Amino acid sequence: MEKVKNVRKHGNDFVLRILSVIIAVIIWFALSITQYPTISRSISNIPVTFSLDGTQAEEKGLSVLNKEDIEDISVDVEIKGMNYEIGGYTASDLIASVDLSSVTKEGTYELDIDVRSSHTTDRVTITSITPPTVSVSFDKITEKTVPVNVDAPLVTAEEGYTLRDTTVTPDELTIEGPQNEIDKISKATIDLKTSMKITEETVINTDDFKYYDEDDNEVKPSGVTLKNTKSFDVDFVVYKKKTINLNVAFENASTTFDKSSLPMNMSEETLSVATPDLDSDEEENIILGTIDLTEVDLTNKYTFVIPLDDDEVNMSGEDQVTVTFDPTDYISKDLAVSSDNFVLLNKPSGKDITFETKKISGVTVYGPESVISKLTADDLYLQVDLSGVQANGSYSKLGIVYSPKYNNIWGYGSNEIQVVVSNISNSNENSATEE
Repeated sequence: MEKVKNVRKHGNDFVLRILSVIIAVIIWFALSITQYPTISRSISNIPVTFSLDGTQAEEKGLSVLNKEDIEDISVDVEIKGMNYEIGGYTASDLIASVDLSSVTKEGTYELDIDVRSSHTTDRVTITSITPPTVSVSFDKITEKTVPVNVDAPLVTAEEGYTLRDTTVTPDELTIEGPQNEIDKISKATIDLKTSMKITEETVINTDDFKYYDEDDNEVKPSGVTLKNTKSFDVDFVVYKKKTINLNVAFENASTTFDKSSLPMNMSEETLSVATPDLDSDEEENIILGTIDLTEVDLTNKYTFVIPLDDDEVNMSGEDQVTVTFDPTDYISKDLAVSSDNFVLLNKPSGKDITFETKKISGVTVYGPESVISKLTADDLYLQVDLSGVQANGSYSKLGIVYSPKYNNIWGYGSNEIQVVVSNISNSNENSATEE
């Protein structure tokens, strides 16, 4: 019986304890309502959340430009409410957010900061928010590809060379940023301050460049970033300068004719050229073409195209040369030349040569007046070249005017001489002899 009594006693104590706690809570609640029905509290450092999700700004493709300015923003608030509801509030019991309902287009907005309780059933009044607003800038983020130019005024070629070309790789860049900032940019220019004189192709890597608008004014955009490109290779291509001496060749001239004695004028005698062949000689001779001397009567005009390699650059600008002759103090004369004054060149071995043509009347000769005025038929010969002739037969060959006495005269027109080639015969008294 004694044990039963003790159990009952301990059970009664436990019930009394529970009942005491309940009564204390009721008394505290009653006192809170009667003595302190509402209270005010100050809570600091409430983080502000910012989200475009579901807003008109998101629908219109707007982005925040000064995001870094609002990422760590927080507010201090004054709240008012029932003591039993807000008496234990801390910063984690409140939610602060930026009101984006007024953002409908690009621009800078002063947006309200809203604060509410994280407990939906609590009756909490926000009496003040510090700061009450936040300044946020919005714009559309877009991309644009612009060309890249090079400005390197201090990079030049050494004497005897020329800086032919300057290229950059990549030659364009893609930028991303606010549309109003992107629209200002028309191009990018690499600004090289390096000073050097070069004699060969040189590549410089750099990441130093500036933005410019379409009027070549420098632009310093805000919020614009590069996509992928980090640096550029600037390639300076050097060509070597060389002088080309221009001239023409003459055919059907006698072996002793002095070509320099012709009163010939060339519109261009030299040409300045730039070549990528850096081992090329500084001077080169070029024959533009050939003139048939038997067609020159000093009224002629010849035009030749200057031949250059595809990769060479004509620095003079002229691509043609005109050849003319000055007839001043030059005259012509017609003379008769007999076969006695026919001279063979390159007579074929083991062959007998005879001339069927015994005389050519009216051989026209040009030369300086001082020479032609005293020139006689005895001074005149006709050269006959049999190069390549081996077989017997009759051949028509051009007789080239020749004078052992004067090397500055030439024949005009076609003076055809009929030549017969046969095997050697001792009885042939009219055989021609080689010069």
